Amino acid sequence: MDILTKPRARFESLLAARRAAAREHERRHHAFGYLRLAIGAMLAYSGWLALSSPDDVPWPFLLQLMLFSAATVLHAKVIRRLEFAQRAVQHYERGLARLNGDFSKSASRGERFADPHHPFSGDLDLFGAGGLFERLCHARTREGESILAGWLLRMDGPPAAPRRLAAAAELADQLELRERLAVLGTDLKSALHPEALRAWAVDDSRLFPKAAGWLYAANFFSLLCVAAAFYFWILSPLALGALFSAAVMWGYRGRVAETLESTSQAGIDLRVLEGALQLLEESKFTSELLTEIQRRIRREGAPASERIARLAHLAEWIDSLDSDIFKFLNYLFLFSLHFTRAADRWRRENGEMVDPWLTAAGEFEALSSLAAWQFENPDTVAPEWTEGDPALTGAALRHPLIERQKAIVNDAKLDSECRLLLVSGSNMSGKSTFLRTIGLNTVLAHAGATVPAGALAISPLSLGASIRTVDSLQEGASRFYAELQRLKAIVDLSKKERKLLFLLDELLSGTNSHDRKIGAEGIVETLLRNGAIGLVTTHDLALAAIAEKPESQAVNVHFEDQIIGGRIQFDYRMKPGVVKTSNALALMRAVGLDVPQR
Repeated sequence: MDILTKPRARFESLLAARRAAAREHERRHHAFGYLRLAIGAMLAYSGWLALSSPDDVPWPFLLQLMLFSAATVLHAKVIRRLEFAQRAVQHYERGLARLNGDFSKSASRGERFADPHHPFSGDLDLFGAGGLFERLCHARTREGESILAGWLLRMDGPPAAPRRLAAAAELADQLELRERLAVLGTDLKSALHPEALRAWAVDDSRLFPKAAGWLYAANFFSLLCVAAAFYFWILSPLALGALFSAAVMWGYRGRVAETLESTSQAGIDLRVLEGALQLLEESKFTSELLTEIQRRIRREGAPASERIARLAHLAEWIDSLDSDIFKFLNYLFLFSLHFTRAADRWRRENGEMVDPWLTAAGEFEALSSLAAWQFENPDTVAPEWTEGDPALTGAALRHPLIERQKAIVNDAKLDSECRLLLVSGSNMSGKSTFLRTIGLNTVLAHAGATVPAGALAISPLSLGASIRTVDSLQEGASRFYAELQRLKAIVDLSKKERKLLFLLDELLSGTNSHDRKIGAEGIVETLLRNGAIGLVTTHDLALAAIAEKPESQAVNVHFEDQIIGGRIQFDYRMKPGVVKTSNALALMRAVGLDVPQR
């Protein structure tokens, strides 16, 4: 049976249900549209009759106006439900596409997290098209993306990684909960500005409460003027009240404008978090990390989602000040000053919680991404963490970015007895892919995800890779110099407390064979002397002699090819010993180069 049968069946079942719901909501949407049109026509006719008979109470008009208002409210609810159902349909369509190997509609590729100076992210294809982040990320917000990217880049390991793994396992089968999180909004990455929101929340510049007395006095005087204007039906008190209010507003114009603008944006930003926090508040979890996240967002009084809703409503009122009617009324009732005072009060009461809310919602999204990875890859396994000497023992390790039908699995073992694998082999035989397989599985394990393998036992490690080094015109560095800089960074990593796993592909290939052998031996010996473990691939069989030194604790392995019927074929299986063949000349001839037979 296909390993993806269960997740595919679940997705197809839920997709069918959501499509049916979307069709029903669309039918109601059209029905309410026709109903509002009919009521609107009757309303226009009743209005004409009411104008024709001004002495009669226009009961039909008032009744139809109430019906039209009620139909409008109900129609808006139907439209919201239709939008949610359509997003749910898209959510499960994307899930099925991922199961079929199509990641073109993924939430993000994470290009903004790419760092050419990071010790392994570029070498292991973490970010960009076809990268690991594209496979994993389901986050709706930039905060969720940033937290997930941080987990991949930091190599946290225990105790954080096992806690994330347990939390993701609890969420993995809760498809409807993860669906609710996924359909909360559209284009939320551009709607949430976490850095600006955190800065706004801790801003301690306040206009109130010192000016509260002036505000109430000015407001009371303005209201008296308005009341006098209506009672005596003369405009002079109204004009006086408006003039006085305008003078008060002019005195506070700078601070008020700044506060209202920042509060309006903060309300929009926090409204993005409201749905995720409400899901966290309502759900019951048993895993340690999820229950801890729930505790972090709790506070005496109203729940976080309700507090955010209050600010969002205030932001809506602030936005209404842009209308001509409210601009006029603002001069009489000082709405802008009241809104400013309300914003300051909200920030004093809740500002310190904004950062925990942002982090909690982002972690929830990142954990949901790891949960989706678990559910959609049921053949992945939880890594087993070991203590003591650095070690990595993997059985049937598979490259997570290659389709499982095409991927070839291999075993690997690095421990106190074998600290170095020297991987020789011909071109295109799979050496670099094997290094990336080891590296990506190590990253997944340390991030808190399951790994595509039969089994993986691993100790907490740092990671350094030199697989894809390129020259940099901007920094004036050749490929060889860029490789030297990367190797220096990897050696420095090996000196830290956490032991290093190094992955070095074609070490020092940019120099002559004499210097390469001496330099490569020196670098590898330094890394091993610092307690690191790792793999080195090479075409230069002279480097294989490193394994002959007893103190190196190294083992030679290789990948090979076969020429069958004039064509080069690879099995991508790692075998013991040093490779005996080379296919470089055969490849040259295969592409049409005139290489003599010797």
